[in-house]
Amino acid sequence: MKRQFANLNIRYDFPIWDYRVPTIMSKLEGWIEGTQFWFSTSEKEKHVSSSCEPAGLSLSGLMEDEEWIIWLNRFKEVATGILGYKIGEIETGEVGHEFNWINDDLSVFEEYSKLYHEKNPQKVWDIYYQYNKSLSELDEIELEKWLFRLDWHTTHDNIASGFQTRSHPATAKFLYEQIISNKIPEFDYKPVSRKCVWALADIGTKEAKNYLQNLSNTEDIIIKDFAVKRLVNWEKESGRKGRMINCVPFPHRERIKIGKYSEIKHLLPNYGNCISAYQFEDSIIVYQAYKPSIAEYAVINQEFGGNDFSFGRMTWIKPNYLWMMYRSGWATKENQERILAIRVSKTGWEEPLKEAVFSSYKEEYFDSESEWRSKLEQSEARLQWDPNHDPHGNKIQRKAIQIGIKGKLLRRYNSEMIQSISDITKFVEKQRVYVEHDQLQHLEIPIETIYKPKRNDLNIGLTGYNK
Repeated sequence: MKRQFANLNIRYDFPIWDYRVPTIMSKLEGWIEGTQFWFSTSEKEKHVSSSCEPAGLSLSGLMEDEEWIIWLNRFKEVATGILGYKIGEIETGEVGHEFNWINDDLSVFEEYSKLYHEKNPQKVWDIYYQYNKSLSELDEIELEKWLFRLDWHTTHDNIASGFQTRSHPATAKFLYEQIISNKIPEFDYKPVSRKCVWALADIGTKEAKNYLQNLSNTEDIIIKDFAVKRLVNWEKESGRKGRMINCVPFPHRERIKIGKYSEIKHLLPNYGNCISAYQFEDSIIVYQAYKPSIAEYAVINQEFGGNDFSFGRMTWIKPNYLWMMYRSGWATKENQERILAIRVSKTGWEEPLKEAVFSSYKEEYFDSESEWRSKLEQSEARLQWDPNHDPHGNKIQRKAIQIGIKGKLLRRYNSEMIQSISDITKFVEKQRVYVEHDQLQHLEIPIETIYKPKRNDLNIGLTGYNK
């Protein structure tokens, strides 16, 4: 085996090192999880290691020439796809100093690098408020951390508010370190540090609470007071803690709480015809996907209507989030680019369940096919049990329900059953990045539980409520 070296044009001053670069590393053969090594950590055995250098990402290792070439080319291919520009070696002339952007949306990384060196305060505002659907939330958080560390602009108050709104556990340690550093640009009475303390409280994890307890013992009287108040009110403020979909202007108690997919998927049965849904005490969330014009009208007016919505067609509603993601292609299919989360009363939800007739003949539920067909023609509600899907769209054993409604029932759904309509497309787009990169350890979804109808006169084929 021979010593191998390569320097790639993966810039040290791009905000890519917390999420994007580790994602690249995880996709290469031989990666040792949680390290910057592949195959082995021993210098005497076959291995590859990486380090961030001023010139870019440096790779070195011990490997045969042919195998090294194959592995290195694979690294470049994967990195190009994830970073959005052609990755290669400047020294060999494979790439130049300019960036060949394949995904223009990701050129924001280069914009930030220029901003970092130019120290242009106005550009900080432009970048911070620029929405980019190709970035994951962890990308955004990394960008915000970089911006927050800089002391030559005045955006810190806004960024601190963003940390508080996100309530993301990935920011807890950073917030604590920034508060105790005493380097946060402040106005009177430390309003930025106050928001950072609030953000720790809203994260609501054990780690965040421990940081608050540390701050409650600090010698800084103002910070200590902020922390003590949040600890005293910890239980009282429990409703605003944790991760939620930011459905402005709805208050925290009306927002959808989310959790890690890897944890939530174990809370539901593995098989059967089960209604899984995000539930409030008296209502549930159902999902519908539409083109922008219909979605915008619905959110503004909090009901369906407008020139592009037809009450003469059947509308399908789905209480399972991942089934909606499968059906809409994570908000990428034509005329399904906007995802609406619709809060419906539980009594209202059970009305179409009562009226629904299977959309295809099921001999176990009808005496004859003619009886089924007759009921189908008379009903304003259709019922389907479809294979549920994992985030990648693979079928799983558990079935998901969808209900189609039309006619007078659809109008009643619109005017009487709907309590609120929220556009959650931005949340979907951020989570879609993790699916595309096969990083499901970061994926978050609404916390769904099994819905057990109160009515006992439903004939909809519920089964399999055991794991």
